[in-house]
Amino acid sequence: QVRKRPLSFAGGGATPCVQSAPCSHSQRGGREHGRMVGTQGATAPTVVTLDPYQCVPKKNRKYASECSEVHLVNLGAGAISDDFQHFGSLEVVWFSGNRLSWIENLDANMRIREIYLQDNRLVSLNGLRHLKFLRVLLASNNQLRNLDKQLATLTRFGFLSKLDLFDNPVAEEPDYRLRIIYHLPQVEILDRRSVKGPERLKADEVVPKMDQVAAAKPEGKRRVPIWLDHSPLERSCFKTAGQIATQRKKTEDLLLTANATQFMQGYDLSGSPPEARVIRKNRERFEGHKVLLRNHSTGAFDSHSSADILAAACTDSVWRPPTFSHSLGRHLAKPGAKVRGDVFHQSFLAPRREINSETGKQAIRVAHDAKLTLLNG
Repeated sequence: QVRKRPLSFAGGGATPCVQSAPCSHSQRGGREHGRMVGTQGATAPTVVTLDPYQCVPKKNRKYASECSEVHLVNLGAGAISDDFQHFGSLEVVWFSGNRLSWIENLDANMRIREIYLQDNRLVSLNGLRHLKFLRVLLASNNQLRNLDKQLATLTRFGFLSKLDLFDNPVAEEPDYRLRIIYHLPQVEILDRRSVKGPERLKADEVVPKMDQVAAAKPEGKRRVPIWLDHSPLERSCFKTAGQIATQRKKTEDLLLTANATQFMQGYDLSGSPPEARVIRKNRERFEGHKVLLRNHSTGAFDSHSSADILAAACTDSVWRPPTFSHSLGRHLAKPGAKVRGDVFHQSFLAPRREINSETGKQAIRVAHDAKLTLLNG
């Protein structure tokens, strides 16, 4: 039979949620003691699922979104329904007395503050890592092991104040209580006992030294080469595979060499390479200098010293600026140039220093300075 009673809520306008015991035979849909009866009388094992809709008066999204507490205890369930994603306002969850091995399908329930998981078969708390506002976690009488792995999850709960992990294999590890107190300073009640000041001082003194000892890795055994563990057949296979790879590489090298030889047959490599453009221009310039030197010499090339030849070459090769008449067009093209009759007028901006007669201060002013040049044909 169904036993129902209303529960209290943290929210003001939340709909009362219903606490239910194991559901009746009709609600189980033909399940009897964790087994489902087939059409021909054969039985097949099935997993009972924790359904949160058992705790609301009507099965619809409105009641589900306003429910803040579910009570699903002693149902022998081994899995959690994915319908919990519709219960976004959940704050208190009771899963005690079931057969849960792990926590799942609670990713959408970020508001959960209290969760009760006693008397299950849990081996990990990793499914609760997203519950950042968790304050109460009771998980006694489970199968939790490896304190380091459990601490990696528990340290994510910054508001956790009450924690129960007794009757778990993890509680039998050395200095279990001191390590919990040191890594979870926010916990006030641990395994039904308040955390006192002397315990915190002892944890601060002992646990860091334990972590340093654990961090020092002992000298490991010398690794045995992998190939020493191979059987004779495996060694023969690996040897054959290596020979095939070597032969394939040689064949590829021969093919590449033959292709390169065939590609270069159409080219004559005996002649000189093509001359670069820079080298050709330098040679032409040098030939021009040689002609210039011959014009200045009266005899053989060797009759003059190198200094005389260089001086004669530099005399005629010095660049001379063009006369003003040849560059007049370029000057007239400038924006500040003007032509007045046979006079070329050009203005410049020239800075001038002036003294104020009243104040005696100096000031620099910029003014136009005209320049006139006579044009002689």
